[in-house]
Amino acid sequence: MPEGTFRILRMKQLRKIISIALSAAFSMAFMLSAASCGRTDVPHADEGNYRIVTSFYPIQILTMNVAGNIDGVTVECMSEPNIGCIHDHTFTTEDLRMLEDADIYIENGLGLETFNDRVLESYPDLTIVEAAADVSDAPLDEDEVNGHVWTSLDDYILMIKSVADSLAAADPVHAEEYASNAGDYISRVEALQDEYADVIDALNGMPVLVIDETLPSFCVYAQMDYITLETDHEQSAVSAGDIGGIISHMNTNGINVIFVGTDGDTGIAGSIAAETNADIYALNTCMTGEVDADAYLAQMEENFSLLRDIG
Repeated sequence: MPEGTFRILRMKQLRKIISIALSAAFSMAFMLSAASCGRTDVPHADEGNYRIVTSFYPIQILTMNVAGNIDGVTVECMSEPNIGCIHDHTFTTEDLRMLEDADIYIENGLGLETFNDRVLESYPDLTIVEAAADVSDAPLDEDEVNGHVWTSLDDYILMIKSVADSLAAADPVHAEEYASNAGDYISRVEALQDEYADVIDALNGMPVLVIDETLPSFCVYAQMDYITLETDHEQSAVSAGDIGGIISHMNTNGINVIFVGTDGDTGIAGSIAAETNADIYALNTCMTGEVDADAYLAQMEENFSLLRDIG
C-alpha cells in the first residue's frame, strides 16, 4: 500500500475476535446438522450430475461462465446475490446444508471466507477451491491481505484460470468444456481491456482517495497512486479530526479524485469533496447485482465508461 494510507477503523481484527467467539457456539450445531445430513462422498459426475457451490456473488458469476452451460453440471451460490462482501456474512446451519452433497466448493479465498474451519469440521473431505490462490499483487490492509481482488481485470483472469483448472482436475468428465468456456470468457475480458485501453492508460499514476475496501485492487490494476480511507461500512465512526486529516493531505498533495462504491454511503465523500474540490466517482464493485453470466463484464464496462473523461 502506498505511503500516506489512512486507516480509521480496525474492524477486521474485530471480525476475527467475533469469529473465534462464535466458533465454539456453532460447533455443536454444525456437527449435529452434518450428522443429520448424512453426507456421503459419492462422485456425482459419474451419475451425470456434478454440483458446484460457490461462496458469494462475484465467484458465482465467474463460475457460471466456466461451468454454467454444461449439461450435468449445476452452479449454486451459498449466499444471496445482494449480501455484499462474504466476510460480513454470518455462517449458519442453512449454509451448511447448502454444502450437503456438493461435489466441490469454490470460494474467493485470501481470507474473505472466515468460516472455513466450520465447513471442514463438518465436511472434511469436501474439495475447496480458492479462486484467488494465484493472485500475488493483492493490496495490503494494515499488513493483512485485502482479498477483494476481482476488481483487477488481470487478477480476475487468473481467478478464471484457477477455477477452470481446478474443476477440470476434480471433474475430468467435463474437463474440455471447462477449458473451452474459460478460454472464451478470458477472451471477452481481454477484449474489454483492449476496448478501454485509453482509459486505463489515462489512470496510470493518477492520485486518488479510495473510500471502499473493494476498489484498491482496481487502483493497483490501473497503476494509480491511491490512498485509502478505511471505514469498513461504519462511516458514522469516522471522526471530524480524521476527515480533517484527509482533507489536509489531499489539498497538500493535489488529490482531487475520490472513488466510492455504488453500493456504499457517499456522505463522507461528499463532505471531503466540498473542502477539496474533488470529483466523486461511484464505481461498481461487482460484488452484488443480477445473477447473469454477463454481469461482471457489464459492470466493469460501466466503470470504464464513467472514467473515460476523468483525465
